[in-house]
Amino acid sequence: MISKRARFINFVLRLLKVQQRLADYDTGMKFLARDRKNGPARPGRWFRKHSVIKEYHLDGHKVYEIEPKVGASKQHIFYLHGGGYAFQIVFVHWAMIKKLIKATGASATVPLYPLAPEHDWSQSYPVVLQAYERAVAKYGAENITIMGDSAGGGYSLGLTQMLRDHGKPMPGKIILLSPWLDATASDPSQQELEKRDVLLSIQGARTAGQFWAGEGNDPAVFPVSPLFAEVDRLPPVAVFAGSHDLLYADALRLKERADSQGASITLHVGEQMQHVWMLMPIREAKLARAQIVSFILR
Repeated sequence: MISKRARFINFVLRLLKVQQRLADYDTGMKFLARDRKNGPARPGRWFRKHSVIKEYHLDGHKVYEIEPKVGASKQHIFYLHGGGYAFQIVFVHWAMIKKLIKATGASATVPLYPLAPEHDWSQSYPVVLQAYERAVAKYGAENITIMGDSAGGGYSLGLTQMLRDHGKPMPGKIILLSPWLDATASDPSQQELEKRDVLLSIQGARTAGQFWAGEGNDPAVFPVSPLFAEVDRLPPVAVFAGSHDLLYADALRLKERADSQGASITLHVGEQMQHVWMLMPIREAKLARAQIVSFILR
């Protein structure tokens, strides 16, 4: 049975009709305009007090580099935030990064990558690749965990596949949180999953996926949809998914492909959990974070 707080959050989100509002194109664009006006969330007081924050720009896009002032370990987290490849980083992302730094002593790189619809994947990936190469030069590829939530999870897998395909140093580990791996949202099981999801819709996912692919381009190809590329010859991967998440289908298909190709992918399923539940202030998220920390430190 899920926690009372998780049930309450789900109830509120359904009451607010978040799923329906994001599915509607005009309403979604209004949300996007408001997001651009507000700007990205910044690291909060804890980061300023307990870490050294450096900022640099790549092709006009900000990248944060964060190092703990005390208790630093050799681990480094390369975090790619979610938001349908279109919305900016928000406070819950920074809260997750903070908790992971506190628990592991890791440093972190957080790129504010070029977003859709102003940019598509072909303009965004070069920026993130540059940020990753800078992290490799400073921290060592073997010490890096590439991780992200939702679209950031898809980005994390796509980035690592691209590194593999180009013979570049790959990270030591990958962590995918409710990853969005198929931008077409075409899996038949998603018709039923959509009825349980309080955040995501098939139509909303397809619209965002087309934005990310670029006008007139096919979203059913790599790296827009990392699920359609080979998943062998990757470092160990940990996937966290919720059984009431529209993107649960993506996680199951990834695990199936990995098993058929002999890849090392561990799937953790939160029963009755919603999209990106591991970022929410609920008991289940705390348990997931403990597993995430253990995976990073092992």
